[in-house]
Amino acid sequence: MNHKTPHSKTLKAKLIAVVMLVCGLLSLNSAYANENVRIGFVDIPYLIQEAPQAVEAESRLEAEFAPRQSELASERERLQAMSAELNDVSSTLSEDDRLQLDREVRALERRIKRSEQDFREELNIQKNNEFKHVRERVLDAIARFGREHDYDLIVSDGVLYANERIDVTERILEALTIEIAQRRSAN
Repeated sequence: MNHKTPHSKTLKAKLIAVVMLVCGLLSLNSAYANENVRIGFVDIPYLIQEAPQAVEAESRLEAEFAPRQSELASERERLQAMSAELNDVSSTLSEDDRLQLDREVRALERRIKRSEQDFREELNIQKNNEFKHVRERVLDAIARFGREHDYDLIVSDGVLYANERIDVTERILEALTIEIAQRRSAN
């Protein structure tokens, strides 16, 4: 019985993509044997992480979500104080007050859990939106770089080896840095 896992399908698809890329590069090389073919490699995850646009987006998100994060921290501190009072054996609380405090503690725990979940979901949605724009800028910068520097092919995923000579990642990061500096100076 042949059991294929989703991982093996993904691995097979990646292997096919790499084989197709190598075949394409070989045919490109033979088609332009008498010309210099310029090929570059880009580490897109690195660019997305290090681009100043990404750093700026991260700062914006931190500033936007800081008040809610602070509010959640205050609620956790309040819960901790209420729990400590409830667990204090030397407390002079009556049984009714202790039961009431216990209900309040459980209600606050549920409210905090819901608020934290809502916070994480909203933050993830905002992060995805912000980094979608960053990814678009990075891809635009790569295409612009390729055209401006007369590259025939710039590859990314599926590369098993790339010589430093063809790695243009840092040069594209410089272009992104210049772009954001120009945008800031225009404002």
